[in-house]
Amino acid sequence: MQKRQLNILIITNKIFNVNDEQKALIMDTANEATITIATDSNLTDEMISKAEIIFGGPRQDVLKRAKNLKWLQLYSAGADGYTDSDHLYMSKDILLTTSSGVYGRAISEHVLAMILSYNRNLQDYALLKQEKRWSSIYKTRDFYGSTVGIIGFGDIGNEVALRAKALGARVLVVKRILSKKPDYVDEIYLTEEIDEVLGRSDYIVLTLPATEKTKGIISKERIGIMKPDAFLVNIGRGELIDQEALIEALRNNRIGGAGLDVMTPEPLPADNPLWELPNVIITQHSSGLSVGNDTRRVNLFTDNLRRYLNNEALENIVNFTEGY
Repeated sequence: MQKRQLNILIITNKIFNVNDEQKALIMDTANEATITIATDSNLTDEMISKAEIIFGGPRQDVLKRAKNLKWLQLYSAGADGYTDSDHLYMSKDILLTTSSGVYGRAISEHVLAMILSYNRNLQDYALLKQEKRWSSIYKTRDFYGSTVGIIGFGDIGNEVALRAKALGARVLVVKRILSKKPDYVDEIYLTEEIDEVLGRSDYIVLTLPATEKTKGIISKERIGIMKPDAFLVNIGRGELIDQEALIEALRNNRIGGAGLDVMTPEPLPADNPLWELPNVIITQHSSGLSVGNDTRRVNLFTDNLRRYLNNEALENIVNFTEGY
């Protein structure tokens, strides 16, 4: 089949890049294409207006100038900011796809790192090291034999479940639609049954996107359902949690602690109480970072590019009703 000529614009940034080898792979997939690689600061009106395909995370003002755009492949796993009611992408004539499936392994390792760091007091030992002070901390927690509740069961939730089960935990999952239970999951619950999982879990892992249905899903009332020593991990979006209620619960030791890779707002202001709470582990929206991300993103894009050229359904098409 003869490949038609395309104008492909790839917008890179500090966490998304395309090297010469990866560019060659894209060229090989669509060898008649004109491929332009630029950063936000180097974009020109000509690059934007000619693009039939954009691969990256363009600003909304860039999209409004993309008059020939037919398909946007995001470098991110989520579509936050691209499904709002006043956004260009309410046009069903333009395809929107994400890089879901790229980040699950890295993020699941980050989740386990947070939990095990909390269990083994590694954050406290790091502070003792700075003080050059020898002082054993005797209170520890076992992950083996614990119960992990995973809220959201896409790529990331699956990868967390696999690793939690391999380390000997009981795995409970909350998802929107009931499905066949994989052997590394002990029980599956629907979204309306989330309270059951929150009350039984030693560790709660939030992997949901931020949508109208999920924002505030961890409310003050639901924090009150959790075990007194529960550890809450959020690698989804900060808007999933009533953050003020979480701060209150952590201050009063109503729950054991939290591992937060996402917060509201971001960057987190220096005067936010979360910085000072000793039972909180904070990372700066970095759980998805991995040396293999660019390769996985480009592989996903080239697979979708083949589908696009052959008029086949693309992977990871965003459902605007659900917001992801």
